[in-house]
Amino acid sequence: MKDIIEIIKSRRCIREYLDKEIPDEDIKFLIDCAGYAPSGLNMQPWAFLVIQNKDKILKLSETCKKSMIPILEGMKNTSKTAGDFLAFLKKEGSDIFYGAPVLVIILGNRNAPTAVYDCAMAAQTMMLAAQSIGIGSCWIGAAQRTLMDEKLLREIGAPQGYIHVAPLIFGYPKGKPEIPERREPEVVWIK
Repeated sequence: MKDIIEIIKSRRCIREYLDKEIPDEDIKFLIDCAGYAPSGLNMQPWAFLVIQNKDKILKLSETCKKSMIPILEGMKNTSKTAGDFLAFLKKEGSDIFYGAPVLVIILGNRNAPTAVYDCAMAAQTMMLAAQSIGIGSCWIGAAQRTLMDEKLLREIGAPQGYIHVAPLIFGYPKGKPEIPERREPEVVWIK
């Protein structure tokens, strides 16, 4: 395994994957690592929905695209990124999950007061663990709106009492993305 600082600084959102399955043992390893994330009141409010069926992932992608296109239509002239992503979504055969072999939806127990934050930390932990063993990942924000539909969430296998928090994809990267420009963060010091 790599040094944690190297892992943090080298992790990238991967949007192009090799056509290669991830062994179940590696997925279990990532979930185990996610379980070590901090959680409010130590409630550990997460559950993991693992989807490896390519047809189901593609069907969910189509549903998500239909939900996102109207939102981005109103933004296409305000941001080049929004316009480019809208064009991608409208492209025949585009897949918001980028052909990744694994989609993991981290779910949060709706009764846990800090579930969303806890599950977000579990997601980051899981993505860093993936980087440490050569597996790429990406948090798919374009799926968020669709996964708010509780009926759909139950249809794809989420247990009752849970909400979606983090739709993550995993796979072996095809290539290595460039490091995006980093802005200097605004920092306010109070001493």
